[in-house]
Amino acid sequence: MYLSRRKFVALAATGVATAPLMARTTGGTVTAQQVVDRIKENIGVDWKADTVDTFKAGDPSTAVTRIVTTSLASLDVLNRAVKSGANLIITSEPTFYSRTDTPTPPVRRAFGQPGSTPAASLPPAPPDPVFLGKDAFLKKHNLVVFRLSDHWRMRNPDPFAEGFADTLGWAKLAGDPKQISIPETSLDVLVSHTKKALQSRGGMRVVGDPQLRVRTVALLPGSTPIEAAIAALPAVDAIIAGEVREWESVEYVRDTDDLGGKKALILTGRIVSEDPGMELCAQWLKKIVPEVASTWISAGDPYWRPTL
Repeated sequence: MYLSRRKFVALAATGVATAPLMARTTGGTVTAQQVVDRIKENIGVDWKADTVDTFKAGDPSTAVTRIVTTSLASLDVLNRAVKSGANLIITSEPTFYSRTDTPTPPVRRAFGQPGSTPAASLPPAPPDPVFLGKDAFLKKHNLVVFRLSDHWRMRNPDPFAEGFADTLGWAKLAGDPKQISIPETSLDVLVSHTKKALQSRGGMRVVGDPQLRVRTVALLPGSTPIEAAIAALPAVDAIIAGEVREWESVEYVRDTDDLGGKKALILTGRIVSEDPGMELCAQWLKKIVPEVASTWISAGDPYWRPTL
């Protein structure tokens, strides 16, 4: 059934599931800007001027009632955050579907248009009901969204890899998440273990012989460039990554196998792979922002697998 833009916005503005207005700013002791200032002071790396780690929605002067961390601020996550009494959401991925992360569709060059055409000279994208609906929900509940991706990943050790290893039950084995020695197992058993540990609904994809014996793995959560896969693969039997470009790392591992390399690649999905790292972020925030509670809400696996 087609949902009109007006109806979508109206439904989203009322709270998707008639969420109570618990997240309104009432008497907090710290503002969203002060939380971000403490993040910058304690992150342990120099804060870059050119970064995606900025406010994406809401007023930074808002008094914080509760903080929620997540790998992606979906409407479902936002709704659960409101129900929990939270009004500051810290997410590792964009809220509005692209790197620009603005509540309007990004401007796209038309097919065949010269690559040198500046985006500013192109007509704005038409209004979109999903962008409008999500923006209306954020405003209705006075939510503030801050993206924390670049700098959280720059910490050493990488908290995304730390959280990934912990969720897989390998925290005590993981000196270097790019080369973890695990009890020997077959690839198909390793995949089943990974799927269960991450509560994956079906977004996993695997390259390699199911009977391959695996003793060492590399954890590469998030989006893995081909350079990282090439650097990690020689020292391990399998890479467990979030997402890759299919024509890069997937084909590199496939060709490695065809050349007798006996390697494997397990893809769990970007959001699922980053969720454990954002759970660690909630624990870290409890230490640097003790005035308000910090909790993690899983974005969950967006995929499901057909049974036919």
